[in-house]
Amino acid sequence: MPLSFPFMVLIIVCSKRTCADSVMQPKGTVPIQEGRHVLLHCTYDYSGSTPGLFWYEQYPHEAPRLLLTQYEASDEEEKRRSRGFSAKLEKNSKSFHLEKNSSEVSDSAVYYCAMRDTESKATGGAVQKHH
Repeated sequence: MPLSFPFMVLIIVCSKRTCADSVMQPKGTVPIQEGRHVLLHCTYDYSGSTPGLFWYEQYPHEAPRLLLTQYEASDEEEKRRSRGFSAKLEKNSKSFHLEKNSSEVSDSAVYYCAMRDTESKATGGAVQKHH
């Protein structure tokens, strides 16, 4: 009697360029005392000219929420949403680190750096990698 095993095949379709694009964040918890400077690292690989970079925050039992983008806040709502966090796109070092001068207990959350391809409408997307 032949044995049968269930299996699943996952096929990911993306262009050569979008499969190579990724953001990298260190793994793990970053303990910070209230009132201290916060720096969360994010580096990226991108084969185009300028990626679209974002930081999201996620509180327990909630969906991730957009915290900020690489673009300057254009209105009061965006400035309020960022709550003192900032991030600057550094093309030379390929980084988009998240910073806040003075942390608050309410900042305790999971933070994700994300990238969107700004040059094409390919179905594939950037991949997040943890270090």
